[in-house]
Amino acid sequence: MATTAQLQGEAPDTGAGGRSVTIRARRVVPWFGSVGPALTLAGALGVVAAGALAGVPVAQLAVATAVAVAVARAADLHRPRLVLSIVEDLPGLLVAAASATVAVAIGGHPVTRFGVLCFACVVLAHTLVYAGTHLLRRHRWLGRDIVVIGTGSEARSLAVSMLSRPELGLRPVGFVSTGPDPAGQARGLPLTLLGPVATLPRIVAETSVAAVVVALPGPAGTDEAATIEGLVATPIDVYAVPTWLATGQARARHPREVVGEVPVVLLYARGTSRPVRAAKRVVEVLVALATLLVLLPVFVVLAVLVRIETGGVLDRHDRAGEHGRAVPVRGFRTRHARSFARPGTTFSVAISGRVGPVGRLLRRTRLDALPEVVWTLLRRVRWAGGVPGRRLAAAVRSAPAPRPDQTQVDAGQLTR
Repeated sequence: MATTAQLQGEAPDTGAGGRSVTIRARRVVPWFGSVGPALTLAGALGVVAAGALAGVPVAQLAVATAVAVAVARAADLHRPRLVLSIVEDLPGLLVAAASATVAVAIGGHPVTRFGVLCFACVVLAHTLVYAGTHLLRRHRWLGRDIVVIGTGSEARSLAVSMLSRPELGLRPVGFVSTGPDPAGQARGLPLTLLGPVATLPRIVAETSVAAVVVALPGPAGTDEAATIEGLVATPIDVYAVPTWLATGQARARHPREVVGEVPVVLLYARGTSRPVRAAKRVVEVLVALATLLVLLPVFVVLAVLVRIETGGVLDRHDRAGEHGRAVPVRGFRTRHARSFARPGTTFSVAISGRVGPVGRLLRRTRLDALPEVVWTLLRRVRWAGGVPGRRLAAAVRSAPAPRPDQTQVDAGQLTR
């Protein structure tokens, strides 16, 4: 097997080699291979447009633009992402616009008009970038081919979601099996089974994919762990479902994205440094607090209406979480509570009655899930920053080293 240095040192002389150089450049600076630069430029232009309409002096406007871009960057609004949602970005954009407004206010300029215009302009600029990105992804200008490692339910769900949603920008070309009996895993797959994980270097070279998504059906074995370590060292993008992957959160710099109800993170060779994590934590707390200030009045009003109609406020049910564990989910109650008694006995049981007008409104607008959103924001205020816990860090440190006779993936094999 050739060494990584030898293979990466070869000068590519074909179209595939030129494409390898492009992928390697995107991996060195992944920000330039994503929607991040367009969002940065759009946010800066939005602040400049608001300042021009409000008559802000050039010097103050330059400072306000730099502050807004820095805050938006710290709020992870310019991160590489698959799911583009302007609604999800509204709290971060509000904090960025408020920061720019404070910078203008320090210079002694009236801020009311500028603040409103700044928030409106940056929201409009981000919306236009998202619309253009979706259009280019749907027409395959920004799309990338991807291989799915794993054949379980999560891997199949991800493949179906990517096939049905071209705006994600990923086009799966096939599956790679893990564990024993690779031939038996091909049944019911929506795409071709390309081979076992041991042949991944050959599969990547033959399919010329630009990204890989790791969706293991169970805990990562030694072969899978070695494969993932080799993948992260390569120029291609590596996405992973962190359910059965202990190193997923440790190597992730950005929050999880939900693709077809499956969480996905982008893995990096190195985690985030402490100063960057600290800055992100401060901004994330500010974004969560701003969101809570907007949602709490709506939460209180809906809670009062639900209490009047149903006699209660919250309803809890369990859903399947990571590792198959039941996770409690909170939501507004949408049905009347009534008691059903069996004739001739003293036995009765509380059951759900009919859905009232408030319950129907909550279900149609999906506002019945607002309590879970508020609870998530409260947890984010406490645990912002994405720093892995002690158990996860210990699991990463105690990961078994590859054996000499173990199947390994050399980084150079995936860059030829």
